Amino acid sequence: MRIRNTALLAAVLVAAPAAAQDAWTVRAPAPQGLDRAAAQATTMRHLQNLIRINTENPPGNEIRTAMYFDSVLSGVPGVETRILRVPEDSMRANFVARLRAANPRQKPVLVMGHMDVVGADTTKWETDAFTPTIRDNYLYGRGAIDDKGMLAATLTSLVQLAQQRNRLDRDIIFFATAGEEGGPAVGVDWVIEHHRDLIGDAEFALNEGGRIRVQDGRVRTVNIQTTEKVYYNVVATATGTSGHGSVPLPDNALAALARAVNRVHEWRAPVRLIETTRIYFQRLAAIEGDAEMKRAMEELSATGASREQIDGAAAVLSRDPLHNAVLRAGASLTLLNGGFRSNVIPSEGRATFNVRVVPGEDIGEIVRMMNEIDGEPQVTFAVEGEPAQAPPPSPVSTELFQAMEAAARVMAPSATVLPFMSTGATDGAALRAIGIPTYGILPMPLLMEDELRMHGDNERVPVPAVGWATEYIYRVLRQVAS
Repeated sequence: MRIRNTALLAAVLVAAPAAAQDAWTVRAPAPQGLDRAAAQATTMRHLQNLIRINTENPPGNEIRTAMYFDSVLSGVPGVETRILRVPEDSMRANFVARLRAANPRQKPVLVMGHMDVVGADTTKWETDAFTPTIRDNYLYGRGAIDDKGMLAATLTSLVQLAQQRNRLDRDIIFFATAGEEGGPAVGVDWVIEHHRDLIGDAEFALNEGGRIRVQDGRVRTVNIQTTEKVYYNVVATATGTSGHGSVPLPDNALAALARAVNRVHEWRAPVRLIETTRIYFQRLAAIEGDAEMKRAMEELSATGASREQIDGAAAVLSRDPLHNAVLRAGASLTLLNGGFRSNVIPSEGRATFNVRVVPGEDIGEIVRMMNEIDGEPQVTFAVEGEPAQAPPPSPVSTELFQAMEAAARVMAPSATVLPFMSTGATDGAALRAIGIPTYGILPMPLLMEDELRMHGDNERVPVPAVGWATEYIYRVLRQVAS
């Protein structure tokens, strides 16, 4: 099914359950210059077209999506476009468009999203992952959420704002990247190295990474990412005597590895609060329904809280895996390797922990604690690669953060706006590293069950959330660039 006109779109929206529909109904007047129905229909058309372009990574093949963006924007007055092909692979490319303000008096604002998507196990999908399908008022397709929905909403917003360039005092840069989902460095890092002049003058940037969460039929929180954890792999190596499987040996490497891995799995790193997470829990406390959790959030974020108070509150909050991941470095066991035959005791075994540390935290100290807690002389933990310097969190005082907060309060007045530290990784870290404050938002309001489909089977986005996302991005850019 394809949305071809606003009348058909209206019919689809009527089919939405009333309780859910309220979450995507904006009661404030539409912002000047935006026709809500037309923006919804246009963004849906773009998103459907983007889903049809298979950019599964690997191999990525982002050049086709870059060409689509170029075909839409190259004829728009005031917009300059560039397709940036990666020389080593003609099918990998990034895309940059710049809407030139008529009266530029301030540095540009940049909006970024990635064109590649993760793979899809098509045997477990209810629909064809690369054929956009509307069912029960949801649009199904790989990339509908991550990250083609944001790209489609930004594309619509940019075309609308191009018609108002006489009132803009900032250029708006649209940056669509390759390779965000892994593999060789063909995306944001490559562009910074080879074409930094196209994006490096931005004052701040808007990217994926945050969340707009729907609960009980309304937008409950708008989580604006200001920073993210730093990614490391830490490998545990166990050694012992090899031998025949018929003679058990006390220094069996795999047995020692199993004991050490279990201890580290059960271990919790010390709590480390930063400004973003302190404000996050402080504001979240205002809407927390569980009395014990609410009290713990208040105690944790209180000015002058002692270490004892913080640790006590964190013990309560850590019952929730997400809260636990926000409070401290997290170590997740992801790989176990050892042995080559069932009747041979191997002399070595390995285990890999994916470790995400809070910005400013020393990975060397975390690894030292892992070695201390493992309790096995035969097992040694070591970080792969060189430690990285985490870029500073983006401040909440910039015009862009304030515009994101303002748009959220207009469109969802009852929602709580939270600065947010992502436990995952995004392209935003590369921009922060070169001095561009970057803020993450996934602009479609989503139920948790739909958010959890990201990277999973049957990825989908509620049809009316697409228009909500477009209006949100439009409002943010219009405020910050006017």
